[in-house]
Parts: sequence; structure tokens; C-alpha cells
Amino acid sequence: MVLAMATLGTTFLGAYLSMGGGKKTEQQTPPINAKSKEEENFVKDFVKKAEEKVTGKH
Repeated sequence: MVLAMATLGTTFLGAYLSMGGGKKTEQQTPPINAKSKEEENFVKDFVKKAEEKVTGKH
């Protein structure tokens, strides 16, 4: 009986730990190889506006 309880406890603990989502990270984007900070800001702003246009957020 004790062995069955230990087996079930280990099984459920393993399942719980494997299904725990953890932190959700932001979507990773490829690095921006800009020559200047202004160019990098322009690209980031452009991508942000394009994403808003696609999702319908104006």
C-alpha cells in the first residue's frame, strides 16, 4: 500500500512539475544590425506600427 502511494505521489508530482508553465517571455526577434541608434529606433517603430496594423490596433 505504501509503495502504491509513493508511486502515485511521484507520478503526480512529476506531471505537475512538467506541466508548470513558468514565465512567459516576449517573442524573440532577430537582432537588428543597425549602423546607428536612430536607425535601430526607426526599425523598431516601423515593426511596431506594422504589427498594430495587422492586429487592428490603431
